[in-house]
Amino acid sequence: MTAYVYTFVLPFSNMARKPHDVLATREARAQLPALLERFRQDGADAEPVVIGARRRPEAVVLSYERYLRLAGGRERVAAALEQQAREAGETLEAEEALELANSELHAMRRDRRARERR
Repeated sequence: MTAYVYTFVLPFSNMARKPHDVLATREARAQLPALLERFRQDGADAEPVVIGARRRPEAVVLSYERYLRLAGGRERVAAALEQQAREAGETLEAEEALELANSELHAMRRDRRARERR
């Protein structure tokens, strides 16, 4: 199975963070494992992290579950997966794309619930 990567750009003005809450890129690199763990534990409820050189907002890192919500849910993610497959010269039917988006979301939720039980 081919892995598809897609991007979603959010204007910084939509974020609840203030400019002084920007994490420097060096700190972001050092804290990445902890950030990912927090995203795993909190899922869509995890606060996005704003990063940038010299603490100027340049990028936002957020959990995949929150991304799915912001991207308009499974249908938009499925459409993005279909588009990427077409661009890569592969075939991914709408139903398959939606199934892939659903299975990814369900797997993330199962993992989060399993961690919460520990």
